[in-house]
Amino acid sequence: MRKLTIKCPNCKKKMRIINKPAKFKCPSCGHIYKATRFSLIGHNITSFFTGIVDTVRDAKNNIVYKYNSAKATYRYMSQLKKNMKNDSNWSNYRNQQREEKQMRDANKKSFKDFFKRKK
Repeated sequence: MRKLTIKCPNCKKKMRIINKPAKFKCPSCGHIYKATRFSLIGHNITSFFTGIVDTVRDAKNNIVYKYNSAKATYRYMSQLKKNMKNDSNWSNYRNQQREEKQMRDANKKSFKDFFKRKK
C-alpha cells in the first residue's frame, strides 16, 4: 500500500502513514492522528498540485541553467578566439593543419578513379 508523509498536528514533525482511513500514533510525541477518507483525499489533491508546481519549478531552473551555461561557453569561446588571433603560433598551427588536409585530399582516389582501367 502507498504511504503518505504528513505533519503531526501536535508537534509538526513528519510522519509516514499508509493511504487508508485509520488512527495513527505520532512516533515522536505520541499524539493520536485520525485519518479520515476526506482528509486523505485532500492530501492526495494537495500532493498532486504540489507535484505540478515542483515540476514547473524544475523545468524553469533547468532552462535557466542551460541558458547560463550557453552564455558562459560563448564568452569563453569569444575570449579564446580573441587570444588565438593574437598568438602567432596558433595561426601557424591552423595554416599547417589546412596544408596537411589539402595534401591528404590530393592523394585520395576519387570515386571515378575506381572505375578507370589500369594501363
